[in-house]
Amino acid sequence: MAPLLIGYISVFAVFVAVLLGAPVGLAMIGAGIAGFSAIVSFAPALNVLKTATFETITSYSFTLIPLFLLMGNLISRSGVAADLFRGALLLTHGWSGGLAAAGVTASAVFSTVSGSSLATASTMTRVALPEMRAHGYDLRLATGSLAAGGTLGILIPPSIALMLYALITEQSVGEMFLAGILPGGLAYVLYLLTILIMAQVWKPDTAASATEPPHVTEPGRRVETLRLFAPSLLLFGLVMGGLYGNLFTPTEAGGVGAALSLLYALKRRIPRKELVAAFVETVITTGSIFLILIGAEVFGFVLTTSQLSSALVDFLTQNGFSPWQVMAGILVFYVVLGCFMESLAMILLTVPIFFPVILANGYDPVWFGIIAVVTVELGLITPPVGMNLFMVKSAARRMRFETIMVGVLPFVLSDLLRLAILLAFPGISLLLTGRL
Repeated sequence: MAPLLIGYISVFAVFVAVLLGAPVGLAMIGAGIAGFSAIVSFAPALNVLKTATFETITSYSFTLIPLFLLMGNLISRSGVAADLFRGALLLTHGWSGGLAAAGVTASAVFSTVSGSSLATASTMTRVALPEMRAHGYDLRLATGSLAAGGTLGILIPPSIALMLYALITEQSVGEMFLAGILPGGLAYVLYLLTILIMAQVWKPDTAASATEPPHVTEPGRRVETLRLFAPSLLLFGLVMGGLYGNLFTPTEAGGVGAALSLLYALKRRIPRKELVAAFVETVITTGSIFLILIGAEVFGFVLTTSQLSSALVDFLTQNGFSPWQVMAGILVFYVVLGCFMESLAMILLTVPIFFPVILANGYDPVWFGIIAVVTVELGLITPPVGMNLFMVKSAARRMRFETIMVGVLPFVLSDLLRLAILLAFPGISLLLTGRL
């Protein structure tokens, strides 16, 4: 059997296995060993697995993954989400749709220290949805805004998705974080505009009346808001400021963030059970990510030996596909795949296949990283099976799933608009990186 055909069969086998429920890492390892064995032989395939495993778990670059995960898990259990929501309520006082705007604002800040879309959506739903229900809030606007707000976690640094993209494509982690700041800010602004518009459509009187916080003077409101936001902003400032001030490397930044998060958790006197749970979840998530990284390394040998990526580039070139047609095809694929697969798994599975195609078409690798993550983010809230929709549903068990799907549709349109803007104006993503 021709090596190229084996490569295509291996890729197809991975996607089928994942859609049938197999763990992504194991699917990639299985297909990688089988494909490489068919091209070369079984003994070298086992050596590839041994080498890939050793190199992945001993790589210094990958040590930042558990450190940033631990930082996010500790902060998530320290009561920060509730503080951020209360602070955001003070900021959005008097707005039409103020509670939804507060939820998105709190999600934006919370995601800067959690780095996870799913964790942000789940945590903020548990914190904000009871308040919205207590005020008779329109549940479409409530759940839609919380599902969309959760996606900010995948782009605003320190984003695990951007971190992994940088590591597997050998880009600078610092540059990827910088590139995500303006698109993340653009998403936040567009979400607020969407809320303001939808508050006029879905019971604006209820949405407006729900924004009234306890009576507090304007100077007192500013001080209280700053107090509630201070821990998260201080942690973000120290970690990111130290990273871009050349005080420490990305791995050291993760260590500083994890240490400060632990001190803050101890200061808040979180229960020992929650503290242990944060470490256990970090270990489990790290293991899952490392399994996928090992799988990606093994599967990469199949892509290389079968020359599948080169064949794909040649096919697109010889058939006259323009760079924008290639990009459109990749983005449609990401949106569809995002309905079925978790974001990190999508990036680790697809980037090794698409990255040579992107370079061959002259696209900036950092810009494509942002576009890919934004599109993955869109898939997280695309009905009927976006992952964030299920996170909101699991946190609000009595909520009808149809309500969440209807509520998130305006935010899907908002994300499509943002994607169009970022495609039309690459400078938005590259401005802070100095790559223009």
